Amino acid sequence: MDQLDTLRILIAVADTGSFSRAAERLGLSRAMTSRRVLDLEARLGVRLFNRTTRRVALSEPGALYVERCRAVIADLDAAEREVTSRAVTPAGRLRISAPMSFGLRHLVPRLPEFTARHAAVSLDLVLNDRFIDLVEEGYDVAIRIGRLADSSLVARRIAATRLVVAASPDYLARRGAPQTPADLANHDCLHYAYAAEGGTWAFDGPGGPLQQPIDSRIACNNGDALCQMAEAGLGLVRQPDFILGTELTTGRLVEVLGDYSVAPLGIHALHASGRLVPLKVRVLIDFLAEAFAGGHWSRA
Repeated sequence: MDQLDTLRILIAVADTGSFSRAAERLGLSRAMTSRRVLDLEARLGVRLFNRTTRRVALSEPGALYVERCRAVIADLDAAEREVTSRAVTPAGRLRISAPMSFGLRHLVPRLPEFTARHAAVSLDLVLNDRFIDLVEEGYDVAIRIGRLADSSLVARRIAATRLVVAASPDYLARRGAPQTPADLANHDCLHYAYAAEGGTWAFDGPGGPLQQPIDSRIACNNGDALCQMAEAGLGLVRQPDFILGTELTTGRLVEVLGDYSVAPLGIHALHASGRLVPLKVRVLIDFLAEAFAGGHWSRA
């Protein structure tokens, strides 16, 4: 038995005025109950109970000590009830990291439905295209797009996206449309500064995968900004269809090099590994998988 068990025994004896009745209430032997109280008195150096052949009553120090013990046990029981309830009902603050464009275009519009379903969950959403250390920086869930590095994190694929090369009709009328990746050498390319492949664009062609160097007159760390630059006729942009979907549907941008598209990239929700995943994390990831199941990124 630990110290908290001893405190519960002490309170039971105080409540019943009897070692026998306290032992019966707790499912212990009378000898065990008496021994635990005696050991506690010896450790404290104080008599907690005045004992007679007929009655067991708290001493003055005992009454003060039991009052404090009741508060400790009450706080502990309340904490256990609160934690246990969160295993049944999602509750608490949920810290989420997501890429800027995906977050603004697709995650934020779906948050009202999530918060309506789970009123006891509060959200702390951080939108940033930089790579974050989920565990070190204290996030519960991170949305990541593309190929994942090996790690101890648990990843669930919630959607997929296709990389598209596109330009405005005006740009294509002036410069012509590239027919192969090699033609990009003669075009202005708008480069995503955080791209993992650096100053090249990856393609899958008839001969297999290839990396095409690009001339990036303009680079930027945000996909929406690059999309706007492409609409303004500044060059070719290569971004996921969850950014370009509406612009392609409305004709403000036109896809090129479609025959050289790479395989779709996964959109994943990541969380720290562990046997007991908080319910608030599980319901968010289930919600996102449900919300993005269709994979239709156009908002036109």
